[in-house]
Amino acid sequence: MNWQAERRPSHIVAVFERQPFWGPELQRQFKQSSVEVRECRVVGDLLPTIEEFPSALIFIDLESGLEECLSWLRSELRVHPHPCPVIACGAATATDLAWVLREAGVTALLAEFVPGEKLARLCRRQLGLQPRPVR
Repeated sequence: MNWQAERRPSHIVAVFERQPFWGPELQRQFKQSSVEVRECRVVGDLLPTIEEFPSALIFIDLESGLEECLSWLRSELRVHPHPCPVIACGAATATDLAWVLREAGVTALLAEFVPGEKLARLCRRQLGLQPRPVR
C-alpha cells in the first residue's frame, strides 16, 4: 500500500463562468482542504463534473450567460436533479429575477460583490462543513 497516495477530495464546487475569476479565487480559498474546485466554461458541463462526488455545490455566474443559465436551471437541473445546493451571482440580474431563480432551484443568491473569503464561508455552509475561523 502506498502511504503517499493522494487524498481524494470528498467535496466539489463546480463553477460556471466564461472568464476565470471566481474559480481561481475559490481554488485559493480551498487550497489544502477536502474541497476541490473545478471550473466549467459551458453550463452543460456542471452536472457531469459533480456526479462522482458525494458532496457537491454548483456556483453559476449569471453575467456569463443569463439566458443559458436560466434555461439550464429550468430544464437540465429538473430533468437530472442532483441534491446539491446552487449559488448564483450577478448583481442587478439577481435582484430582478430573484423569485425566478429560487423557483428554478437556486439556494443562495448573491446580488452584490462579496469577498472571496465570505463566498468560501457560504460554500462551506452550503456543503455542511464547519467554517474556519476568520483572522
